[in-house]
Amino acid sequence: MSTKSSKKQPVAGTPTETIPSTSATTLNTIEILQTAKALKLTPGSTSTVGYELGRHSESQVLFIRLTGSDSGGLCSKEWFELSTVMALLDQQSPDKPFSSALFKTIWNNKGSSNNSAFLAAALRHQGLIKAAPEVRFAHLITGTHTAWLEQLKTTEPTPQSPQ
Repeated sequence: MSTKSSKKQPVAGTPTETIPSTSATTLNTIEILQTAKALKLTPGSTSTVGYELGRHSESQVLFIRLTGSDSGGLCSKEWFELSTVMALLDQQSPDKPFSSALFKTIWNNKGSSNNSAFLAAALRHQGLIKAAPEVRFAHLITGTHTAWLEQLKTTEPTPQSPQ
C-alpha cells in the first residue's frame, strides 16, 4: 500500500479520499466516518494525535489512519484496514498487558517509530484498549472491539462543509 494519497472532491457532502487500487485503471474512495483527536499516552500529557476512521465506498471495508500530532512527532498517514487491528486485539488476553509494539506489524515494522503509540492512543480514545494499571505504557483490551466494529459499520459518513 502506498504512503501517498491525494484528496478527491467530496460527493454530495461526503468527504472522500482517493486511495490506490489493486487495479491500475480504477480509483477507489474512502468515506470519512469520524475525525478525532486522542490524548497521547504519556500520563498528564495534553498533546494529541489525530486520526480518521473511514469506509471504502464500494467494498464497505473499514479503515483507520493517523493524521498527525499537535506537538510534532511524525507518523505514517496511509489508510490501513481495521480488520488488521481487530485481528491483533483478538489475539490478546484480557488480563495480560501488551505494549504498543504489537501494532508495528501493521506498518511491516517500517515507518515512523511513533506509529504504534499513536495508534494505541487512538484505540484508547475509542475505548478498545485501556491503560494497564501495573505496567507503564502497556495496555489491556477492554473486550468491546467486536461490538464497536459492528456499530462502526452502521455509521454514516461525516458531512463535510463546503470549502
